[in-house]
Amino acid sequence: KINKGLKSAINLIKDLFMFKKILILFIIVFFQNSSSYSREFNYEVYSLNLNFINIKFNTSKNKLYSIINSKGLAGYFIKSQSIALTTLNIQNDTLNYYFNSQSKNKNKTYNYKKINNVINFDNIKLNKGKNFKKIIKTDLLNTYDPLSAIELILYNNSLDSKCKNSKKIYDGDDVYIIFLTQNMKKHSLIKFKEKKYKIIFSCRLNYKAISGHKLKREKKLNSKYLDIYFSKISNNIIPVYFETSAKLVPLKMYLSTILTP
Repeated sequence: KINKGLKSAINLIKDLFMFKKILILFIIVFFQNSSSYSREFNYEVYSLNLNFINIKFNTSKNKLYSIINSKGLAGYFIKSQSIALTTLNIQNDTLNYYFNSQSKNKNKTYNYKKINNVINFDNIKLNKGKNFKKIIKTDLLNTYDPLSAIELILYNNSLDSKCKNSKKIYDGDDVYIIFLTQNMKKHSLIKFKEKKYKIIFSCRLNYKAISGHKLKREKKLNSKYLDIYFSKISNNIIPVYFETSAKLVPLKMYLSTILTP
């Protein structure tokens, strides 16, 4: 049961934090709230007091990338690495999104291109079979790549306790919406190793499937969530702590470092 729970936990983080769905998210307004310099955020994910996933999220002028490394602790899950990359060429208004996930005997890659904010359909698979909800082209209108959506939702200095923000995402495989709702602030202070973060408000990140997903998974996908706690650091509103549960095990993710050049 623990083995099954931890595998489910890994899938939850990936789903809602963007990498093959989650987790998880600058096409229309690229880095509209970002500083001109690059920033890097490092997070550590824990379950059963074990640090089993490390996440790096980096923003720069024309590029976003994230790397997820799982440690394969105690044989509960397979060691893996996921990489997501968004690049923007301002001169010809072209955006490229790339995602790759590697683990033992598995290698998944998704990528697509946007030109003048319109998706190039050359390598897009809209119909994945009878067990999947077919993607229609109108589903892809006004979508964001996962990294851009995360940047605009979670690292937006205009965000407040009303938690009003949402984005429709296409990750090269599925189409879905992630949206924030108000959440009760259960923690006023987060302590992690030598760090202390004063919490100013909390939001819940929710998931709504649109198309591309397995039909039998829709109810489960729509039940996914992350409770996110925000702190003010150097006049920036930053997500410093995340928590949720995946069947048998709780998941907790802490901000470990912020790097700026």
